[in-house]
Amino acid sequence: MNISSINDLITSSSSNTQKTATSKTGADQETFLKLLVAQMKNQDPLNPQDSVQYMTQLAQFSSLEQLTSINDKLVQLIDLGNK
Repeated sequence: MNISSINDLITSSSSNTQKTATSKTGADQETFLKLLVAQMKNQDPLNPQDSVQYMTQLAQFSSLEQLTSINDKLVQLIDLGNK
């Protein structure tokens, strides 16, 4: 196996991994939002969710989005380095 075929294999693998990770992350984000909305809809009106817990969940979601963006950018840099 020569070097160019190894580079092709790495590039192909990286591209497939990025597509899978992006679709999985999108699904995870959608699931998180659905659970959050369902939780808010079904909470006891006389005993609503603690605002600290709610803000913690929103912060976690924001962190997830930022980490996903960073991961996508790193994959793009790796792809550029492999060309």
